[in-house]
Amino acid sequence: MEKLHQYISGYMSKWLSIATLAGMGGGLAAVMLKKSIIFVKHFGGGFPLWIAPAIGGIIISLIYLYDPHAAGLGTDHYIDAVNLEEQYHLTFKNFYTKIASTAVTLGFKGSGGVEGPMLMIGASLTDAIASVPILRRYISGREFDIVTICGAAGAIGAIFRSPIGGGIFVAEVLYHSSLHYSDLFPAILSSIMGFVVYRMLVHPTPMFDIPDYLPDVSNIPVFLLSAIVAVILSIIFTKVYTVVYRMFCKLPGKKIHPIIGGLLTGLIIMQLPQVSGTGIDVIQTMIDKNLPITLLLLLLVGKMFATSFTVASGGSAGLVIPALFIGAIAGNSFSTILKVTDPALSSSLVVSGMAASLASVANVPIAAAVMLMEMAGYKLGVPAALGSIIGYAVGHSHVIYGISCPDDWQYNDFKEIKKRDRKHGGH
Repeated sequence: MEKLHQYISGYMSKWLSIATLAGMGGGLAAVMLKKSIIFVKHFGGGFPLWIAPAIGGIIISLIYLYDPHAAGLGTDHYIDAVNLEEQYHLTFKNFYTKIASTAVTLGFKGSGGVEGPMLMIGASLTDAIASVPILRRYISGREFDIVTICGAAGAIGAIFRSPIGGGIFVAEVLYHSSLHYSDLFPAILSSIMGFVVYRMLVHPTPMFDIPDYLPDVSNIPVFLLSAIVAVILSIIFTKVYTVVYRMFCKLPGKKIHPIIGGLLTGLIIMQLPQVSGTGIDVIQTMIDKNLPITLLLLLLVGKMFATSFTVASGGSAGLVIPALFIGAIAGNSFSTILKVTDPALSSSLVVSGMAASLASVANVPIAAAVMLMEMAGYKLGVPAALGSIIGYAVGHSHVIYGISCPDDWQYNDFKEIKKRDRKHGGH
């Protein structure tokens, strides 16, 4: 009984405090990023579409002169910060440079999401937390990694309005679909606190507005087919991104790559403005109504290449929302081809496709199901869960993270991480 009392009063109270603090910091970071993107859009929106991403690229190149780690999607930096803590460390400088570079990338019409930057932004809070003398005395060794995970969880839970799924995502993405409970429970607490702070300050609506719907068992085969198509498209997206990334690896003048990527992105969004930014509004349109197949195909190709040019060139944006975008196209295509007139069934096909695409691209089958239920509504748990299972089963070997230039130090380190994960039972 005495040992139980010591555990509750010592270990539990310590992590309740630290996880709460880190989660609140992550939630505040999500608010800062959202408001920063809105602020920059006022300036980026005044330029023609074809040149806006390139102008953003010029600003980003200047930011990278100060902090090269602000480049790219950010997820790999988060993974390295946790798994390679002795070789790689995020600092508070990365916090504000990543917010600035992400706001510029998306504010000037670059194509991408926010999850990768948010992982890095939240994780970089560890440096600030660990610098507080009263806290530093109680954090040592492996516990620094858990604080890093908690900061990332608070940011993800807030920005995706997913208090449970955000915590699962940051733990699951580390080890390629295996979960460590020592990471999971503090992460979920932090994710909840991040969501609470975000909700208090931003008053967010749900990410997607979905009609109430109780799945009919007779529709399960259609959900599965929608998920399979989404996985195939996601694998193609991963291949496209890899090819574009390796193309930029071979180009000289790395510091001006964001400008080149911005010019290429501008050529695409000049013809297809729907693929600029995060594309959440377009996903909502695909939930609400069936779109013509020709338009869906154009959006598919445009989003794949616009996102690849933006992120692979060094623009600061994530790949999860583009993955959701691609999954939504798969579901909406099925709805259009089958001439579905029930809006609830049509939106369920879109949710199934999004869950499959997320589970495939990021290797997070549990997080994908939970996050889609929290973003779209728990009544859509059946298509979300089925899509997630299919996404992981078919596409788990095509994870989009860890793609680096062969001469990049992260390339070899990431391969070592995957070997370590397999040794300890990860996938």
